[in-house]
Amino acid sequence: MLDQEDAPRAQQEDRIERFSYSDRIEHWLQVITFVALAFTGLIQKWPEAGFSKWAIQTLGGIETTRFIHRVFATLLLLAIVYHLFTAGKRIFVDRAPRTMVPGREDVKAARADLLFRFGRRDTPPQQGRFTWEEKIEYWAIVWGTLVMTVTGFMLWNPIATATFLPGQFIPAAKAAHGGEALLAVLAILVWHFYHVHLRGFNTSIFTGYMSRREMEKEHSLELAAIEAGEFDPPPIEVAEQRRRRFVPVYAVLAGALLVGIYFFVTFEETAIETIEPAEDVTVFVPAPTPTVPLVTTTEAGEATTTTTEAPAETTTTTLPAAEIISWETGVDRLFTDSCGACHTGEEGLGGLDTSSYEAILAGGNTGPGIVPFDPDASVVYTVQLEGGHPGQFTDEELALVLEWIEGGAPEKASTAGGGTAPTTWDGAWASTMAESCGACHTGSSGLGGLDLSTYESALAGGNSGPGIVPGDREASTVYSRQLEGGHPGQLTDGQVADLGTWIDAGAPEN
Repeated sequence: MLDQEDAPRAQQEDRIERFSYSDRIEHWLQVITFVALAFTGLIQKWPEAGFSKWAIQTLGGIETTRFIHRVFATLLLLAIVYHLFTAGKRIFVDRAPRTMVPGREDVKAARADLLFRFGRRDTPPQQGRFTWEEKIEYWAIVWGTLVMTVTGFMLWNPIATATFLPGQFIPAAKAAHGGEALLAVLAILVWHFYHVHLRGFNTSIFTGYMSRREMEKEHSLELAAIEAGEFDPPPIEVAEQRRRRFVPVYAVLAGALLVGIYFFVTFEETAIETIEPAEDVTVFVPAPTPTVPLVTTTEAGEATTTTTEAPAETTTTTLPAAEIISWETGVDRLFTDSCGACHTGEEGLGGLDTSSYEAILAGGNTGPGIVPFDPDASVVYTVQLEGGHPGQFTDEELALVLEWIEGGAPEKASTAGGGTAPTTWDGAWASTMAESCGACHTGSSGLGGLDLSTYESALAGGNSGPGIVPGDREASTVYSRQLEGGHPGQLTDGQVADLGTWIDAGAPEN
């Protein structure tokens, strides 16, 4: 519910003014932005549902749906700035009673109302301008908007978020954002619709007026206060003095908020645009020319055999396999071509992102995408094995992925199956750490206090303990975290094994 700018003694026959034009404008802004955000948000939360697919397609695709969602998110933020003005004017200029603030009387009213509804009390409690149910709904909107704004900023600007918070906060924000959205929709459908539309259709927010009979039933204390003149506006000269003090303060606050909204919207480019599915191209590879025996007869009647080359039919292949199958030697292109249209970035369908090696190992909502050495636990492989997927692999491609997983799903051909461990920090581990860990663990501001940009800082470690302990892999937090798996900068199984071997050898620097 919206608060009131003021409540003058406006009585026309049986009608009493309850909401001003400003209140009704705010209500319609809230309705429009809420419905649009809920609709465009929930179909992105469950994109696999049949209705969601139809809705996204009707709106013009996933990119258009995201754009519409963000436009209405911006309008919601602007509506908040407007609400701060109307609420501030009521409090500081009109000095209206703070009727939306809950208090002890609301607790008593809630108890009495529940007793009445369960037949333990003969009459409902008398209540003021806003009932205890309306106050709960208002502050639920305030709390929900705060949660959605904070988590929405984290999802809209994940790079900036990861600068100040651990990366785990971003998926947590996504879960909180979607959960709060679902809770808000259910609250409107159950709580708001019952109290405002089903129990008795309250039209005052649309017309601005409520009948005396309705006021006596729902807001008897407010009716008595209006008739007693408690809501009379202050003298014009007093209100003008207060307004001259309030407007500059609000202008500064509103300016700061508008600048913040501008940076909220334009701070960084985060979403990876969904690309059209790649065109399947069949590559023709000539098969080896077979030899065909040719039998001839000599003048003496003896049979001789010669051979001649005969043309052979051409065969097709989709992806030539390298001697050592790895992500970088062709598996990455396979997933980009077949899966990239739907599973790219943090908003990929089913929470699955196949655009990078780390992301496809992590998987999505149904489990890890790829589990090295374990095809049965690899969701991407098992889904493809069932068949009928929109980006279905060919039998040859599926066999190639199976061979890759059974070989440890290496990222690079040089790390397939382990290999010889690098012997020094300068020899290889410096570049490996920079490539896999440098994005998050560089310098004094590295996540968890860990800096892996130099040999000395790697040994020193961070908040969880020493990073590398020469000769003791179990005491080395860098090794133990990698051994657990699932790290954002996860090394391959072969690299983890080599890391332990290097530490056991004393972790030499050069």
